[in-house]
Amino acid sequence: MTDTSRSLSEQRREILAQIGQVPVIIDGTLSQRERKRGGARAMVYHQLQRWRGGRNDTRHIPSERVQAIQDGIKGYERAHALLRQIARLDEATVLGPVHDCSKKKPTKP
Repeated sequence: MTDTSRSLSEQRREILAQIGQVPVIIDGTLSQRERKRGGARAMVYHQLQRWRGGRNDTRHIPSERVQAIQDGIKGYERAHALLRQIARLDEATVLGPVHDCSKKKPTKP
């Protein structure tokens, strides 16, 4: 194992440890809706939307759980960004350094 691959392996372990520290991970989008009820009074409610089994799954979220859902969505985004970093490290480990092997000639200005 070379110094570079050992370094990538250590970086990967650190990123996995960071993923493990994300307290809540919830996939989806939280949207706020208003519903008019008899005259001028509008009722505000929240929905969590996500794809499940090729279909849009929508769930009503009680107002007391909105903050927890928002935190979970932020956790999902953080974990997803960390997974992208791991994918780049794994790609570098498997494929090696990137070389410009393009066969295209540069265009003339």
